[in-house]
Parts: sequence; structure tokens; C-alpha cells
Amino acid sequence: MKISKPTKESVQQFLARPIVQIFFLAAALNFIVDIFSRESLWLAIVAMFSHPFVFLYNTLIITITLAPALFFRRRYFYYTVVSLLWFIIGVVDFILLQFRTTPFTFVDITMIKSAISIWDHYLSIPQLILLGIVVLLAIAGCVVLFRKCRKVERMPFFRVTAALILLLATGIVSTSFGVRFQFLAENFGNLADAYHDYGLPYCFMSSVLNTGIPKPKHYSDEYVQEIIDALENGTLVTSKELADIRDDEPPTVTPAPSPTPTEPPAPPTVTVPPTITEAPVITEPPKTHSDTPNIIFLQLESFFDPTAILGSTFSSDPLPTWHYLLDHYTSGYLTVPSIGAGTANTEFEVITGMNLDFFGPGEYPYKTILQETTCESIGYVLKNLDYTAHAIHNNNGTFYERHKVFSQLGFDTFTSIEYMQNIERTPLDWAKDMVLLEEIAKSLDSTRGHDFIYTISVQGHGSYPTEPLLSNPLIDLTLPDDFSKEQYYQFLYYVNQIHEMDTFVAELIAYLEEFDEDTVLVMYGDHLPGLKLTDEQLDGHSLFQTQYVLWSNFELEKETHNVEAYQLYSYVLDRLDIHEGIINRFHQTQQASDLYLEELEILEYDMLYGEQTSLQGIGPYAATDLRMGVDTVLVTNILAFAESHSTATIPSAQITPGVDGTIVLPENEKEDGEYTVFLIGSGFTPYSVVQVDDENVSTMYVNENVLSSIMPLPDVGTEIRVTQQGNDEQVLSTSNPLIITAEILKSIFPADNPELEGED
Repeated sequence: MKISKPTKESVQQFLARPIVQIFFLAAALNFIVDIFSRESLWLAIVAMFSHPFVFLYNTLIITITLAPALFFRRRYFYYTVVSLLWFIIGVVDFILLQFRTTPFTFVDITMIKSAISIWDHYLSIPQLILLGIVVLLAIAGCVVLFRKCRKVERMPFFRVTAALILLLATGIVSTSFGVRFQFLAENFGNLADAYHDYGLPYCFMSSVLNTGIPKPKHYSDEYVQEIIDALENGTLVTSKELADIRDDEPPTVTPAPSPTPTEPPAPPTVTVPPTITEAPVITEPPKTHSDTPNIIFLQLESFFDPTAILGSTFSSDPLPTWHYLLDHYTSGYLTVPSIGAGTANTEFEVITGMNLDFFGPGEYPYKTILQETTCESIGYVLKNLDYTAHAIHNNNGTFYERHKVFSQLGFDTFTSIEYMQNIERTPLDWAKDMVLLEEIAKSLDSTRGHDFIYTISVQGHGSYPTEPLLSNPLIDLTLPDDFSKEQYYQFLYYVNQIHEMDTFVAELIAYLEEFDEDTVLVMYGDHLPGLKLTDEQLDGHSLFQTQYVLWSNFELEKETHNVEAYQLYSYVLDRLDIHEGIINRFHQTQQASDLYLEELEILEYDMLYGEQTSLQGIGPYAATDLRMGVDTVLVTNILAFAESHSTATIPSAQITPGVDGTIVLPENEKEDGEYTVFLIGSGFTPYSVVQVDDENVSTMYVNENVLSSIMPLPDVGTEIRVTQQGNDEQVLSTSNPLIITAEILKSIFPADNPELEGED
């Protein structure tokens, strides 16, 4: 059979077919977003030819999103909008990779409200303005295009429907083929590597469609009950005991991972000039601990040992306290679920003992399942032993929606930055961690019983400056030649911040040494900083490993033990002979099982998504009535002054002892009939806002007992409250109402107000 040479007309007719146009457009879009994802044109070209199935598969995904255009007459408008959306996904992914190592997922969109509150830490005002202009131009362009775009002849409905069904079926078959032959994966261990291995379109769409924990293949009430029975009997349950339930199939997962190396290497020798003082000496009091000591977890933001960078040197030891603790107390490597970002996910694993690998790619359970259900946690476990559970974080209380989620995790109180005083700021405007010392002390003193305190720091947060920012850094460093000048300035800033965090740790330990209750302190980094390090640049450990230290103010034998983040709290409680809770006891007894991870997945699914067979007899945990802040915000009195720019003395009887009563009145311009008003009370912070009949009024923080505002003289019956509000203006808590009465109005002006006479 003779094959005729294609003519120019036949080629044009072929290319004019809408489905062909869509495919080539999809291929172009796939190539463009891959350039952004890999941050390299050359790497995108290499990937296209070295992994053709992955390239064609991702092109198919984009083709499916473009295909509905065939239903519409404004077909080219639809092409443009969908193409713009894929282009935006690629650009956003590229931008996020400049600040962190975690690529863009659908969860980032659900967290947009939280992200807006910290954009000023990453983007300058001109950049934000430029971004806003680009968005407005894009919207305006779409509107103009919709009006101007030519209409085409509508294609037959059934033909388009058949084509779309065929594309979807091809996608399903291709996905099954790719997973079976390992061109694709359903679960991603390292999200950044997955985007490179399987492509941005596939990984991003997986983050849209694949959330929660899919029902495990072997899940059943009988399987769960076998695990629970083993926990109650203190026996090990393996594939042999579960052969009948699992149809005698071989285990599909391996035993508990054993992070490497088996022992943390000693930190590289740091040359310290003679003028630098030695590391603080921390003594070990000869005490025996109680059965239920106070337990404090301290999650240190982006904290890791920079002396582990091969070829680096420092003018002095950046972490003298940390290095001392590694040498003298229980410590090891902690394998965490993320790099450069994802604080809440390390937090989730540590608090719950659950493995995030079973959830959807890039998922934050704080934003999904924990919005609607409670979850077994160390907080609930210890509350059953009469502990009070506190959470502390020197950042916005609404970030990751912790102000909601922590009640689902068993916490009784949550002290966020909106409830803190004496806050110092880094040059990047993050709160310094020293403020946490006072808040930890308050939480310990707030109860007569045992306390569990989960503390989350923020000082080490990025993004890190690529230009000189510190005028007189305490610690200087040198980096290997393959590091850029911009990276030097980033590390210079970072090292000096974590040096201050190290000082905070020393002061916290000094305080706890003198504290008259037995206390355990567990410290660890939540993830490595977003400084684009590689495994090869580190001395002996992975980018997914930080370090932890277990310190106590009583005798506790030193061990070297590496753990996953989801195993940490169970290991600590095991050292303290605490074995309550299902997940806790599971980790303490079943790590030697050949079905350890499969059984853990079964339990996680059962507790959060399944029949809750494991919780029978106790039922789901009840959400706590979370109290924001340890100190109570109270309003007790109100005083008004006629003058707006002089010094006033508030009678000492009206305020809490310790405040001298002398206040400089603000120089605000007042309208007729307005007065400088002072609210007297307690628990006020710079985040306190005065409300008059539920309406915010301008507020100036004077001190923890006094707030100032400019307002008209209130009428009888007016209700005045103080609310605690973050940068997003969301109300976290509200004080008692001060209801204005005739008696209050009679004494609202101090007797010695020199300008009272003649005022309206």
C-alpha cells in the first residue's frame, strides 16, 4: 500500500481540529510550568526527553482541563482563561520556591487568609503594589477578551461529550498504568522531589483531589480490634497474628523506619577566640522525679545546627547551650515531614503521634479534618492524668487557625502573641523568643497541678535577607566556595537569630532548674530553614532531620535515640513511665511489628475517618472550651480627661498596684464633644482594642493596666469592652462589659482635671 505524502492542506486541516489545538496548547503549557517548577529551562528540556511518559501524562491532564472549551462558542476565551490559570500556578510555585523548599499545593490556596497576614515578611510594599496591579490588569484583560473574543460555531454536544469521556477514561487508565509501573506515585514522601519526578500538573491536581486518608485495603473492625486487644494485653501483633484477617497476604509496608545515622555526629570543632566565654554550665540536681512531672515541649522555628554545614567556620560557637545539651542529655535526630516550611505539620505529628505520609500530598490536617473533628493527642492523654494543657505561640493566634484547632487537640489555654507584653522584634519583624519565658512561667504558675505546655517559637522564621541587614552581628561565619554572596547574608542573619534562640534556651533552663516542681523539657527544630541546602552539604544527616534534646531538672538517664516526629511524644512518655492513650501505647509496643506502618495507618483512618472502633468505650474526644490567654482581660473603670496633650495623674486607687498613675495624654486632634478616655483594668496588651457598643474605636496601649482612646462621652447604658485582635482584626476574645451608669458618669472626670471647667 502506497502511503501518500501529506499535503500542506491536509496538515492545516489536521491542525485546525479543535482537539489537536488543545493538545498542542496543553503541551506548551506543560513545558512552561515545568520550567517554573524546575527553575530551569535546561532541566525542563532534559525531563521532557528523559521521562516522556510523565511529560505526555501531564499534558493529558492539562488537555482535560482545556477540553470543556469545546462546549462553548467563546472557545478561545476559555482557552485563554484556563491557560492563564496554569501559568499562574507555575509562577506562584516558582515564587514560593524562592522562599521555601515546599512547592505550591491546593492547600496553600485554602490558607490564603493566613498567608496575607505575613506577606509583609516576604514581599516589600512596592512588590505588593506591583502584584496588585498585575492582578487587576489580568482581570481587566479577561473582561475585555470576553467582550472582544470572536465566537465560533458550536460543536455537536454528543461528539464533545464523547471526546471528553474518552479523555477522562484515558486519564484514568494512564494513571493506573503509571502507578502500577512506578512512573507515578499515589503518596509522596518528599513533596519537592515528587514535583520533579511526576510533574507539577499531576502533583498539584493530586493535592486537589487526594485529601485525607483513603480507606486502607485491609481496614475492618476485626483488624482494629486485634490491634486494640494487643495493646491492652501488652503483646506484639504481626502479620502472623493477622493472617486470617489479611487473607494471609504478605505485609505491604516495612517495619518502623530507623532514621540514619544511628548516632548524632559530634558537631564540628568551632574555633572560638580567647575573648569568647565558654558554654554555660548546666548542673544536674540529684532529684528523683514524681510520677507526673510538668512536661514542656519547645518547638524551635527553623532551628538546626549550622556547624553541620561541611566547610563552614564561625567566629564563635553559635549554639553553645545546644551543644552542651547534646553532650550531656538524651538527644538524637528527629525526622520531620517538611523542609523550609510546614511548621504546622511537624506540630501535628508531634502532638498527635500520627504519620502524615498517609494523608494527601501537601495536606495540612489543621485546615482539613481537624476543622470538624477531635483527634487523640498528647494533650488528651495527659488530661486523663489530671494535667492542664497549655499552648503558647509568639505569633498570630489565627495562623493555621490554631485558635480553633487547639480545642480539637485537647488544649485548655492558648496564649498567642495577642496576649503577650514586652515583645521585642527581629529586623524582619518576627517576635523574638525571649518573650516565651514569661509566658511559660505564667502557665506553670496558673495551676496547682501538673502542666503540659506546648510552646511554638517564631524567631528563626524566614525569609532571610540577601543583603546586609545586621549592622554589628555578634557572630560571623565563612561558607564553602559554592555558596553565593546572597546566601552568606542569609546565613549571617539566620545564625545570629538562632544564637539568640540558644540564649533563650539557656535562660529557660536556668529558670526551670530553680523551679520547685519536677519538669521535663523537650526541645527540637520543626524543620530546616529555607536556605536551599542539599544533603551533600550536611555532615551526616538528611534535610528532613533536625535534632531534639530531652532535659529534666531531675535525674534521667542519658540516651541516644533517633525518632520520627510522630514517635517523639510516645518516646518521652515512655521514659516517664506514662502509657495512657491508644496511639501512645501503640508506638511504645508495636514498633518491632512487620506491619507497624500498616497498623498505624489503620488506626489513623479509624480514628479520623472510619468507624472509630478503636475509641469504643470512651467515644470521640470532646473538644475543649479553649481559653485564649492565661491572664484574664478585665475592664474595671473609665476616666475622661478634657486636655489632649498634657500630663495626667490617674488616682492610684483606680489602677493595679505597681503603676504610678502618671500618663502623658496623646496629642490627637479631638473633634467637638470628644474626650481622652482611659480604660482601667488588667491583662491589656498592644493587641487590645476598645469597643463601644460593639464598634471598634481608636486605641492606644499604655501598659497592661491602662488603655487610651478618643471618643465622645459615653451615655448611660453604653457597654464598653476590650477585645484581643490580631493583625487580621479577627476577635480572639472579649473582656467583661463595663456598663456605663449614672454613678460612673458622676466620677468619670478626675477631681483635679484642670481643663474640665468650660468643656461641653
